[in-house]
Amino acid sequence: MFNPIEKYLKKKLDDIVFINLKDNKKIQIKGTVLDQSIPLPIPINEVVSRVKNTGEEDKDISIFKIIQGMIYILGIDSGFKYNEIYKNFLKSFDENIIKVILQQAFRLIEDNKKIYALICFKSCLYLEPNDIDSLYNYARCCEELSQEFSDEFIKDFEDEAIKCFENLTEIEPNFALPYYHLGFHYLNKKLYKKAQLIWEKSIEKGIDENKEAEVMSRIAEISHKIQYEEGYNLVLTGRPNEALDKLLPLGEKYPEWWNLQFFIGLAYRHLSNFPEALKYLKKALIIRPKQVDILNEIGLCYISLGKTNEALEYFNKALSIKRNDPEILCNIGIAYLEAGEVKLASQYVNKSYEINPNDEITKAWKKKIESMD
Repeated sequence: MFNPIEKYLKKKLDDIVFINLKDNKKIQIKGTVLDQSIPLPIPINEVVSRVKNTGEEDKDISIFKIIQGMIYILGIDSGFKYNEIYKNFLKSFDENIIKVILQQAFRLIEDNKKIYALICFKSCLYLEPNDIDSLYNYARCCEELSQEFSDEFIKDFEDEAIKCFENLTEIEPNFALPYYHLGFHYLNKKLYKKAQLIWEKSIEKGIDENKEAEVMSRIAEISHKIQYEEGYNLVLTGRPNEALDKLLPLGEKYPEWWNLQFFIGLAYRHLSNFPEALKYLKKALIIRPKQVDILNEIGLCYISLGKTNEALEYFNKALSIKRNDPEILCNIGIAYLEAGEVKLASQYVNKSYEINPNDEITKAWKKKIESMD
């Protein structure tokens, strides 16, 4: 946690200046001592406007400004050298410091200063890593910021929000809201089944009626995508018959959905029903004529049917799109071997092996060809 987004927050270090106390000057709070050896951060702009004052205030330095600076540093750079000293000082200064910082963060959000609010929430988490309010609001702030900036920013901040919400489900399993938010993030990542399950968990944990109605509506909207995801996972785990039970009804309803047609074709190929596999794979190819995986699977079907010329046609189309792909090169080699062209087969399989010498299938075909010399 924190590392992916600190590169954005560290720009705010420009808002901090450091001072040192004069000789023989020190600030002491309940056993925590700040002296001239400790650089004291002071923000150019005020971050925390009100903190409970329980210590002696140096006449030359505003103790409140120092506290503001410490909070800033903890929230900007989790690896700063003096963070533990600042942490101990803040906790000694006010036992309710986290509540004070959270209140300021909420005011910053109201003023649409979300980056500064995020710094405050992050500072709270340095003070107490498992504080539920801090972690939830830090995640929410990351979530909102992810919707406002560039693509890289979006990914980093959304991933940070997801990590925090997932962490919350472990720290406080009965807190319903993190499950609710996670559902939307999983939906954004096209993890439809995962979204369904986590939303169902949010209902079980007790989100309010409005949110429950919202997620039930969302689940209904993506029910076909959930079914598709279940289906293609069944294909990939070697259960093609069960996969077809899921996918075929969708295939009739969504004929324009190329990857649905593709996985139906793949399921039929796994069942060695190559004519049916070709029927659906070619439907997918009409929709996505330059999709390499489709071209490759069609080639494999033709190899299995003993139609090497047709197989080579599709493999070569795939290779023209994705040059030097080791899987396609190996498949071309297999096609030439099936056609009795051992020398050409050797050339393609060896080239595949040079690119990816660790592939077990390529190694097996290379060994077989070498045994034929």
